[in-house]
Amino acid sequence: MKNRKTMIAYGVFIFILLLIAMYWYYSYVTQGPKQEESTAILKAKQTAGLVATDKTWKSVWADTYWVVEGTDAENRKMMVWVPFQSIKDGQDIPQQGTEGVHSELLQNGVSEEQMRTAITSANPDLEIVRLLPGVFNGEYVWQLFYKINNSYYYQFYKFADGSPVGTPFQLPNTLQ
Repeated sequence: MKNRKTMIAYGVFIFILLLIAMYWYYSYVTQGPKQEESTAILKAKQTAGLVATDKTWKSVWADTYWVVEGTDAENRKMMVWVPFQSIKDGQDIPQQGTEGVHSELLQNGVSEEQMRTAITSANPDLEIVRLLPGVFNGEYVWQLFYKINNSYYYQFYKFADGSPVGTPFQLPNTLQ
């Protein structure tokens, strides 16, 4: 009986150690992206005058941007694009100074909800996989990743008015 209790105690102890190790590993792996996001939020607050943030996205196409949606001191919704540059070890760091940081009032553009509604009403067969703000060919855009007829595509829409930029990029159909 005593041997069985000892084995159960060891099992519980090992299980707790595994949970702690998994938590440490998760914290270590997510440390870089969380730090990037915090840096982008701070830079958006400093340059665009945000007082609260609602949502953040990391956009990677030709360049890396963190996009922060928030509210300014006058309670107006804003979007702020903060450029990052890649360095050798795969991490991204913010560009120095305020150069490249761009902010827009959300009322001067198309919100995520408006963009989703416009996309699905124009093509009800389309399945939105991901929609996030970013930069494409120097333009501030919504980047749509979608699936239709078992094929995946990227399409960009201008943030200012929701009009398409270029033609869709079809990905190779390797998932079938």
